[in-house]
Amino acid sequence: MALIQTIGERTYTYSHCVGSLFAFTAPSDLVLGAKGVAYVPSRGVDPGYPQGGLQRWSKWDLEDDVKIVDGGSQGFDDGQLIWPAGISLAPDGRVFVTDEYMNRVSVYADDGEYLGKWGEAGDAKGQIDGPTGIRFDAEGNVYVAESRNNRVQKFTADGRRLSAWGREGSGPGEFNMPYGLHIDRHGDVYVADWGNDRVQKFTPGGEFIAQFGSPGSGTGQLRRPTGVATDRDGDVYVADWGNNRVQAYDAEGDIITSFYGDARELSKSAVVFVSANSDFVKARKRADTSLEWAFRRPSAVAVNEDNQILIIESISGRIQVYQKEEDYIDPQFNL
Repeated sequence: MALIQTIGERTYTYSHCVGSLFAFTAPSDLVLGAKGVAYVPSRGVDPGYPQGGLQRWSKWDLEDDVKIVDGGSQGFDDGQLIWPAGISLAPDGRVFVTDEYMNRVSVYADDGEYLGKWGEAGDAKGQIDGPTGIRFDAEGNVYVAESRNNRVQKFTADGRRLSAWGREGSGPGEFNMPYGLHIDRHGDVYVADWGNDRVQKFTPGGEFIAQFGSPGSGTGQLRRPTGVATDRDGDVYVADWGNNRVQAYDAEGDIITSFYGDARELSKSAVVFVSANSDFVKARKRADTSLEWAFRRPSAVAVNEDNQILIIESISGRIQVYQKEEDYIDPQFNL
């Protein structure tokens, strides 16, 4: 039975989940490529402990629920990663990954081949400190959020600085450890302002437009948001990391609803993983699996061309998928 919630004129149906059970290890971001393909950077371990061996990015087939490509590996050398944070695709298909520890952006081909890097640690113009969220605009320029410099910088794809805005603070246009980034179809930039418990919206040039959320755990409030995305109708979805939920707002910033996770069934890849181990099968029959349903630290959100909302969880290592229905009509019952 489909899990449906209808709020005003909007209806959301829970669809399914992808990954889990070590498909992604501490995933920090999610970006969609060609139809049915996702790219995910995995930190492997908690920040502050770089020796984990699972730092990488993955290209994932969402339909068959299998990995297509692994890029990067744990280490300090060129092409390796320590704290991968954000991921984005250039218009030509290259994969760009920020490394919050190494203060650089690494560039890969779609098949995982390492192509190069750019970025120099510091707080001067063009330098970066704690790069996290990264997104390309329609012109092929790239925006990078800096968690330790409390700003957003705009670069060409080869790392030449174009502009910047932001400073430490809690006022409009100021940041406290900004994290996730999103650029909507109009070119406006959304920043998950992690330490200020809000999302800010800007013009492409950095002019403040609006704010979503406020500190707290109540309706419409946020606690340490890490990711943001918009759908084609202009609704805004925020990964409310600290509250273990995703909040949906309309374009004016009014709260629509919240998602808490509905993964009542394992993903395709998890079924294969569990079925291969008889001990796991027995253990799951004894366990209260309802504890698995809810989100555990959702870290990023993406919305595809079909208005499906994909939410990735940093602890559960999976993607839960919701469908925003078009022209939904309540079923008729004969009584």
